[in-house]
Amino acid sequence: MLPDNEWLSQVKTVHIFGAGLSQDKPAHQAFHDAGDKGFRMVPIHPKDAGSSILGRPILPHPWASPDPELFVFFLSSQTILPALRRWLIEGRNIPLIWLQPGAESPELEEFLLDSGIKYSVGRCWVVTINDQKLSCTNPLPEQSWCLQITSTDGSDCSTWQHFPVGSDYVRDAPLEWVGDLIDLQVSNEMIPRYIRSLVNDGETLEDASIRLS
Repeated sequence: MLPDNEWLSQVKTVHIFGAGLSQDKPAHQAFHDAGDKGFRMVPIHPKDAGSSILGRPILPHPWASPDPELFVFFLSSQTILPALRRWLIEGRNIPLIWLQPGAESPELEEFLLDSGIKYSVGRCWVVTINDQKLSCTNPLPEQSWCLQITSTDGSDCSTWQHFPVGSDYVRDAPLEWVGDLIDLQVSNEMIPRYIRSLVNDGETLEDASIRLS
């Protein structure tokens, strides 16, 4: 565990687990309480993925990026442990795990120690950065985002949508892929790779995404 919190200012992207559409959940509220600190906060919620929180797309998992920086868990240890075990088996690059108060357990901490996974426990990430007036020192630009869903008109066709920066949306059809422009650039998933293959000469990836929507 790290006693010095200054390193938090160097983090650009923070994945917030448990952040869905339910506004009374602390994970959702985190975007209202810390969304102005310059961090690229990425909500993770499998059920609500494809919708958005304050213009940020909700993702079903954190692996659009192969090298995440920080995972903040607003989940129970019983939910976190199986996910960690699965990621280790898959050979994922697991970053520092920040366990929000209530997410910790002796079994989970023992597992993290035995696995050599760095973690923080006993402190709230939102309270920490607010109380210590921490913000991202080198923030990424705000991102537009994209969504592919399955049409519900009976054709089973895929529909690609591009949303400008800050756009909110509630998904109403089966999800195929969702992510912001950074995810679209770096993800090794099939749909982002296919979209990247459709970029014309002299065209940016964002222009191509807009053209295809």
